[in-house]
Amino acid sequence: MVSFVILAFDLVVGTAWHEVVGHGLTAVAFGARITYVEVMGFEWFPHIRWVGATGYFGRCYNSGIEGDAATALVFLGGSMSTWLVGVVAVCLLYLRHWHGWMRVFIIALSVWWLDLLLYTLPSLGIPRFFFWGHRYSEPYQAAVAYGVPGPLFQVFVIVTSAFLAVATGRQIHRAIMQPVFRHS
Repeated sequence: MVSFVILAFDLVVGTAWHEVVGHGLTAVAFGARITYVEVMGFEWFPHIRWVGATGYFGRCYNSGIEGDAATALVFLGGSMSTWLVGVVAVCLLYLRHWHGWMRVFIIALSVWWLDLLLYTLPSLGIPRFFFWGHRYSEPYQAAVAYGVPGPLFQVFVIVTSAFLAVATGRQIHRAIMQPVFRHS
């Protein structure tokens, strides 16, 4: 049950974070205006309504971005924002021994780094979800457009993902071996 809650949370809230905070607020920081937000088949802005399966987990459109560098940072903002949440969550797990739902919540956030890895896979010739998914690598293309050498970005993603996978795995193992919830 807890695994299902984590998966559902990560998919819905992680997608919303990627779109709204990562792309949307980054665009707003560059003077743009958010014009459309969709997450998991629901349009959230400018109206709240069911739009159905569109082939995307989420989308956030904006207007008013000027310049290639700003556009690249907006595209990079989605996956980098979830990666940053994952890094902070992993650090929190090591700084303190959390219990109960707070521990579950932080473990759920700790796997958000996967977003950057999965979105970078197409730059290595692998579909986003290994066997299916888009073949366009949004963060890779954005990093290259911003001037970061493609292979350097790929190495950054692979190395940090490996480190975060081990760190997150150790915390998940610890949670499995120790009771997540304290009973009085």
